Amino acid sequence: MITPAFTVEQDENSIIITINAPHIRAQDVEIFVEGNEFKFYLQPYFLRLNLPGNIIEDDRASASYDVASGKVTARLPKETPGEHFPDLDLLTKLLARKGETLVGESKMEASKARKPLIEVIGGESIEMESGETEMDVEEGIEFDWEIPQELPRQDIITNTYYGFNSQYNGFFTHVQETMNEVNDVEDPERSTPESRRRNRIEKEDRKFDDEYYLGDFINDEEIQSALKYKTVWWRDLRRIQKLAKEKEEDQSLNATKAPFIQEVTTPADHDVMAIDMNKLRIADENESLIPFTERDQELMRGLPNKEYLIQNEKSIYLGLVDILFAYSYNHRITEGDNTVESAWTIGKLSPTISCLEQFTTLKETITACYRRALAFPLYRHYALCDKVLQDVYVLLRLGKRAALKALLETRDLLDHHDVYYVYSKVWLEDYCVWIQGASDKVVRTLAHELHYFSMAKGEMGWDLEDLEKVCYLTGAGRLGFVGSSLLFI
Repeated sequence: MITPAFTVEQDENSIIITINAPHIRAQDVEIFVEGNEFKFYLQPYFLRLNLPGNIIEDDRASASYDVASGKVTARLPKETPGEHFPDLDLLTKLLARKGETLVGESKMEASKARKPLIEVIGGESIEMESGETEMDVEEGIEFDWEIPQELPRQDIITNTYYGFNSQYNGFFTHVQETMNEVNDVEDPERSTPESRRRNRIEKEDRKFDDEYYLGDFINDEEIQSALKYKTVWWRDLRRIQKLAKEKEEDQSLNATKAPFIQEVTTPADHDVMAIDMNKLRIADENESLIPFTERDQELMRGLPNKEYLIQNEKSIYLGLVDILFAYSYNHRITEGDNTVESAWTIGKLSPTISCLEQFTTLKETITACYRRALAFPLYRHYALCDKVLQDVYVLLRLGKRAALKALLETRDLLDHHDVYYVYSKVWLEDYCVWIQGASDKVVRTLAHELHYFSMAKGEMGWDLEDLEKVCYLTGAGRLGFVGSSLLFI
């Protein structure tokens, strides 16, 4: 059966489901509604959704078919008029059904994955006290991002697991024959978290080049251009700021409701790069601040239906930071227009992807990101690392929808590569599914930590400050290049 393209919207009293089903006989359509479940069936299409609230099928329900567009539109009343249904744009969550087995996964992939799903006994979810939902409980989770914790040790060397939630093995059995330039792990199938970290640090130390770093430090015209670029996420923030002003100018619409965004001060020059994010409060209550494109929706519909029993949730969130750091570096230096090198850039700069890393503190996560950004890519500049970290902050401050859009783009890039698609399977696919149910509160708490985070150059382990002092003492104008070597004249 084919899952058709669809969208779900709402108004005060109804849910509107639009299904793309061209060339059908409208009189043969079957629609079933019960509680929060919606089913649409007409050979060869089948769609089953689980909505965040209950809907009913009564005299007010209606359905229509537009022959020209090939779309079926079903309008179904809410059981409780005025109730707001959250996350209707997170299509994978609507398609997911608790307790179901994974759809669309091959037997080989299933055999490689260890416990990818939660088995819900009897097909029923656990009920919380006082009407609480699992999401309500999750919203209360708090992490101390700087307290180290011991990661679970693998019992024997032959049982190596890696990837999202440490649930995969066997994907790198023939890594030596694949010309995988992203991989920085020696014999991944017989590695441990300790050996993978040791490999990463050793290769970063070998790859760091003093002369290359000084060259970018002195001749930084192109890097300065990258630093001035305003990413799509900063532009989204500016759009949100304008929405806030419009809402403030029309208080009569809803005087009792808190403003969409509260801003204490506005930069005089309206430069989005000067916005103090700590003075903004984003409340995504009734609509998404970050809309999904048709391509985003298509990618979400292609995700498998999974539930996770997370072993170490803090490590999952920290892995999200370093993947977004690599994504943001690529986004900034390409000015949002991906190149043939983008898949390599993201994969190589992310220690989670290239080294199958698992972090326990925010500091070690960002240190690893900076080290890789100063050792491997085309542009190796410390100020660029700082700017990319600000981009990650903005992404996380905008919430999980912005993070999801970045993850979907990254997964799409890796999926279309002949070799790097394996990282999409063991990391990005699961991150795209998991983030849709992640806590926005935790995501924004992590953003808050990034806002106050500072990284000293001395913590890189490469004497960067001493190298820069040599330039200042010698004078940048007296430095020249012969071939690929930096010489003092």
